Amino acid sequence: MKARRRVLAGGAAVAAVAVGGALAVNGGQEPVKAAEPTVARAAATVERQDLVDREDLEGTLGYTDQGTLSAGVAGTLTSLRDPAAEVTRGHSLYAVDGEAAAFLLYGELPAWRDFNSSMSDGEDVRQLERNLRALGYDPGYVNDDWSWMTTEAVEDFQRDRELDDDGTLSRGEVVFRPGAIRIGEPKAIVGDQVSPGRPLVEISSTERVVTVALDASRQRLARVGDSVTVTLPSGRTVDGRIEEVGKVATKGEEEVTVEVTISVRGGGNLDQAPVEVGFAVERSEGVLAVPVKALLARQGGGYALELVDGGMVSVKPGMYADDMVEVEGSGLREGQKVVTAE
Repeated sequence: MKARRRVLAGGAAVAAVAVGGALAVNGGQEPVKAAEPTVARAAATVERQDLVDREDLEGTLGYTDQGTLSAGVAGTLTSLRDPAAEVTRGHSLYAVDGEAAAFLLYGELPAWRDFNSSMSDGEDVRQLERNLRALGYDPGYVNDDWSWMTTEAVEDFQRDRELDDDGTLSRGEVVFRPGAIRIGEPKAIVGDQVSPGRPLVEISSTERVVTVALDASRQRLARVGDSVTVTLPSGRTVDGRIEEVGKVATKGEEEVTVEVTISVRGGGNLDQAPVEVGFAVERSEGVLAVPVKALLARQGGGYALELVDGGMVSVKPGMYADDMVEVEGSGLREGQKVVTAE
């Protein structure tokens, strides 16, 4: 595991001093004053904010709930969704012998038996009826019991998808997943002969996630609910939130790690891409802060800030983070304008 700590300079030196001497030329003629060097100057505002010092660790950008979709029927594979395609409720995932199969429905319970009017009561019936209602078909009162209205709702579902409207659904016709699906790497190609259980394609949810293999001795860096920063391959930084810290360690060749799972938004369509995750090492909340380059090193030691309105304020630097520095000083107030180098 490679780690990179963000380290900022401990202060900023005064950029220039006035030249007090003169240069004599042409054998005693009137001395010519040396030009005083100029320093680019700009203004910054003293702000009250939270500073967070972070340590960057390597992570991998991917998707949650990864798995493999297997065939539910036998025949010739005639259609398969393209990689990176997203499939939502009520749509087919592939086709066999020219007929659409594996219509996606939402739910945690897998389809472990065929659906028909003679089936016994069960939570899977309630899950099916909930999906039928969400798709606009009326199964009557949503419960564990299959009724004549459930049969009619299934028939309507089938007719709209050009299926035989026999009011029954086999395990190959529907697939339950917690939500929308993202298609990954194919395990079969169109034209292959398939049978129930044959792997067809890798699938996952559409929710973006970053995983980090964190050294087990450093678990203190990761707490569920903590905010982190994620730097994408493009260089853009997005916010993340720690959703889970693994409780089972994995022993590698060099270290023992636990997996940290982080939710992110705006990660693009990249899958298995390397990213950098900034974990908070130290925090200072509600402190006065200025850009690091506003600090002036004083002769004899210590630091000061030059006020735009005139005068100097002696300050004591505190924590450094993201090109800002915490400062304390008598007379220093939020909203004051200070001089800073451009």
